Amino acid sequence: MAGYIDVAQARTPSGLRLVLSLGVPGPWSEAAKGILHVKGISYVRVRQEIGEENRELTEWTAQATAPVAIWNDEPPRSTWIEQLFLAERLQPTPALVPENIEERMLMFGYCNELCGQHGFGWSKRLMLLHPVLTDADAKESARAFASHMGKKYGYNREEVVAAPARVANILKTLSTRLEQQREKGSKFFIGSQLSALDIYWATFAALIQPLPHDLCPMPDAFRTMYTNTDPVVQAAVNPILLEHRDMVYHEYLELPIDL
Repeated sequence: MAGYIDVAQARTPSGLRLVLSLGVPGPWSEAAKGILHVKGISYVRVRQEIGEENRELTEWTAQATAPVAIWNDEPPRSTWIEQLFLAERLQPTPALVPENIEERMLMFGYCNELCGQHGFGWSKRLMLLHPVLTDADAKESARAFASHMGKKYGYNREEVVAAPARVANILKTLSTRLEQQREKGSKFFIGSQLSALDIYWATFAALIQPLPHDLCPMPDAFRTMYTNTDPVVQAAVNPILLEHRDMVYHEYLELPIDL
């Protein structure tokens, strides 16, 4: 397992520090790690305790979530798009943001549907919390954790009801894009080379079907929670999506995943 330092230790060194949730393959965190791996950028891992108050982290970064990227004495970057642009600046090659403006606009549109507010990850996260929050027989510890996360990420029943259809629509759109690209002879979402979108989908696909234990060891409770059981979402899982996930991991990302 990779070494972590705590927040107090991380506030003094220079260089790149990446705040991550210890032991959990959060999609946003794994995407940030994947981008840095592809670019060969070294960093120090900083421990965030999932479901905890993380008071020191809040004092440092004005929020308590992971991932957060901190470069030298620059302001902390806690959003996926800030982290991507930081990585592009620190190591321009290989570029993960297309130079062509139309391809760039297209990529960021798809990325936002995966990573942004009300997108795939956001909606799936609310779906993960819903069964516990609506189960009168749920263990108190599980309910407390789900309540904490629900408050943190804006859980409400209206969004949960709409989430499966929203997620399914995103999956169908991604499948169509990959099929169109395959017809053109490309195995990537955008153009003919790896982009950030390929990495984001590979890591966010864990919310449908996590990689097997030998490639991604994770707590059984999280594996069960991550594995999709919603029929509306499952009907939209075209095999090409998981084939693409596997290709990106085996050809470009680090395996087994080190949490």
